[in-house]
Amino acid sequence: MGGVHLNAYANIPEVEVVGVADASRESAAAGAELVGARPYASYGELVAAEDVEVVDICLPTVFHRDLALRAAGEGRHVILEKPIARTIEDAREILDAFSGDGPRLFVGHVVRFFPEYVGIKDKIDAGELGTIGVVRTSRRSPFLTGWNDWYADWRVSGGVLVDLLIHDFDFLRWVLGDVERVYARGVLGREYNRLDYALVTLRFEDGTIAHVEGHWGYPGPFNYSIEVAGSRALLTADSTEPATLELIGGQAESPELASGRSPYEMELAHFVRCIASGEESIVKPGDAYEALRISLAATESVVKGEPVTLGGRP
Repeated sequence: MGGVHLNAYANIPEVEVVGVADASRESAAAGAELVGARPYASYGELVAAEDVEVVDICLPTVFHRDLALRAAGEGRHVILEKPIARTIEDAREILDAFSGDGPRLFVGHVVRFFPEYVGIKDKIDAGELGTIGVVRTSRRSPFLTGWNDWYADWRVSGGVLVDLLIHDFDFLRWVLGDVERVYARGVLGREYNRLDYALVTLRFEDGTIAHVEGHWGYPGPFNYSIEVAGSRALLTADSTEPATLELIGGQAESPELASGRSPYEMELAHFVRCIASGEESIVKPGDAYEALRISLAATESVVKGEPVTLGGRP
């Protein structure tokens, strides 16, 4: 993900990447070469040598807290890859560190910047689908590899519920409002080292139901789909189909989607603009916290075999 971010920054003129830190010197050098920056073996070495205003953190999830708190204490803005943290306690500490008038926190829930998802939200907000009754999403990926094989240890990564389906949890909450109840089934804890699967049912406070499927170990390229069924029309998107957004029924036409820029580039350019201008971000820190709450409630539901009620926000 660090490489994805660096490639995006290379196309954002307002940004100068001054340093890339990685425990692997080869990775640091390769990343730095992408953007004409200097490589460092650690974050400490980087900030000691460079004038850094913004820290972009693309570490394994369990390390988010420590570096985010350090950067906040140094007065630096932080762009943090999702999920915000592995535990709700770590997430609270991060939010507290950025709660004042000092540096700002931005969490990379990039699905909010995918054109088809933006189009879905626009149609729902305009009332063109009518009252939303049921949503179905699916997100499928080959099993991920990373440092020390950290994705394979759900205690570190959280598995598909915390690392993958949090994309859909965040988007659905953004569009439909807060979640009241979660019920999930999955293979969590069964030690299938190269397979993780979960199916989650969300009941929202307005009564809408969403079925959210996630799969690591899919025998094909990464893909995703979503269906939104309203009282007036059905709206679908499928990354495997040429027409990525289709409206069935109703009077409106399928929306034209903007293309050309990477969603990661649009996301990071937005965060940078918010830092420069002081404007509010599309993704607020509290949104990232709530998405993690849903993921962890789904994890609890799988472990206990029963629904989990979220209730109000703590």
